[in-house]
Amino acid sequence: MRRLSSALIFVFVLAAAGALAQDEESPAAAPCPEATFQPQLMTPLAGRVPRDASIVVGLFPGGTLRELPPVQLTRRRREIALRREAIAPGLYRLTPDVRRIYGRYDVSGVVGSPQIVFGRPGAPAPPTTPRVDRVERYLRASGGEMRREIRAHFGFPIPQGVIAVLAYWGDDASPDHWVRAVPTRSDAVIWSAEGACAPLPEGASPPPASGPVRFAFVDQYGQVSQPSEPTALPAGQ
Repeated sequence: MRRLSSALIFVFVLAAAGALAQDEESPAAAPCPEATFQPQLMTPLAGRVPRDASIVVGLFPGGTLRELPPVQLTRRRREIALRREAIAPGLYRLTPDVRRIYGRYDVSGVVGSPQIVFGRPGAPAPPTTPRVDRVERYLRASGGEMRREIRAHFGFPIPQGVIAVLAYWGDDASPDHWVRAVPTRSDAVIWSAEGACAPLPEGASPPPASGPVRFAFVDQYGQVSQPSEPTALPAGQ
């Protein structure tokens, strides 16, 4: 009996040592690649930008930059600096640093160096406050992978002129995340990611497992609505 017990202990020690050695030899989980972005002008090119308004630039995955580069307006030999103000992590309001501006300018520093026209007086009123009906969290198959998504359903279609939806997780006073808006739709995918890595600009954060969430609209000139009333975020990972 003593020999059998000793043999069992010996086998257990060998198995534990083997498992430990295997764990030590197993490679650690690969770190997430460094997130890089490309700056895109979000203010529509059609129409004229009010002389007293701003333009909006967002950082989108797929480029080579980690942050927003210098952006300015150029026309022939004239260069106009743009004052930068973060609306949310990776989303910026850029205001011409002059008393008056009129005419067509190239927006240098963003993808494609698009042209935009200033001239119409008077910016519109800020966007209306979103009214949230419900928020859903689910998994969706996409290209053989499972994507985690959060979708917000609003009580009315997203107004024309709204270009982004901001998300405030929990009780945060400033936005944690944003997505491009699709006017006339009554919903928006607020979060979408697959795997453990999601490319986020500095300062952005993924949704928590649960808790309240609020939303706000951003219009094409960088004006932000009042945040919505808190809505429960469905529990999940």
